[in-house]
Amino acid sequence: MQKELMTPAAILLGSVFIAAGLYFGLQREAPPAAFHPASTEAAAASAKMPASDAPAPAEAPVPSQPAPRAADAAAASPSELYKRVEADAIKALEARRPLFVKQCWEPSLKKSPTPARAKYLFNMTFDASGKEIARGISEVRGMDRPDAAQCLRMIPLGIGVPPPGARIAVEVEMILP
Repeated sequence: MQKELMTPAAILLGSVFIAAGLYFGLQREAPPAAFHPASTEAAAASAKMPASDAPAPAEAPVPSQPAPRAADAAAASPSELYKRVEADAIKALEARRPLFVKQCWEPSLKKSPTPARAKYLFNMTFDASGKEIARGISEVRGMDRPDAAQCLRMIPLGIGVPPPGARIAVEVEMILP
């Protein structure tokens, strides 16, 4: 090939690879069945029994306790669920405030005394069980300390909220110190 045709050909080939990757990577599988210890024990017990001893579908054991707050999530509107999870996330972040101040804010303040306060936006995603599965931290212009923000980003995930029953993302504002 001539040199003039190499660049467009490379761009076209790269675009095909990216498109194929997006197509196959973004296809969704069916969501997994909800985990409940009683249901897995029953399934394991029925797998061990011979076919003649297997209970009829009507005799199948019923889980003693429903999934936590699953009924609440179904009954609550999305905005009510968001507000509840947002309030729980604020409480969880406020409980960690002393750690944030000691580990991230104080070292940053020693380096430079200005600004005296900084505002951060925590974008957090919680799964149905209330476990934090993703977090992003943004700085607000004019009230930013990049070194403190980077330190906050390095703190491992681990914030939990009462189980919302569905995956939900919230945005919470926090001002340090």
